[in-house]
Amino acid sequence: MRDFIESCRAYDEAASHEDIVATAVELTARSIADQFDRFVRRDVAEVLPSGGGARHPVLMERLRALLAPRAVRPFDEVFFDGDAKEAVIFALLAKLAIDGTPGNVPAATGARGPRILGKLQRHSAGGVQST
Repeated sequence: MRDFIESCRAYDEAASHEDIVATAVELTARSIADQFDRFVRRDVAEVLPSGGGARHPVLMERLRALLAPRAVRPFDEVFFDGDAKEAVIFALLAKLAIDGTPGNVPAATGARGPRILGKLQRHSAGGVQST
């Protein structure tokens, strides 16, 4: 971030803090939109941002404009609290491992086929522990 601020100030010594923040938000929005244009199929109709950026009203406004005609709305509006995503995915992966169900997507990861992610360990007290 320090390099970014220094670059902004090198370009314009009079750049205010507000100008620098606005530039960072616009750069972020355009970077995300560029990646969608390059790597996401055109028929994807909805984008569901989560995390801190999804709570930034200007960033969300810019994403809506740049990603149109795709709908852009916070993940939380469609599913559950986005801050819980990591806990939910680890619970899902544990459940899949316990059931012996592959949890990967070979086409996305480059794996040679379906794989069970994680393994069950016998705990010294006799219980089962997922890792």
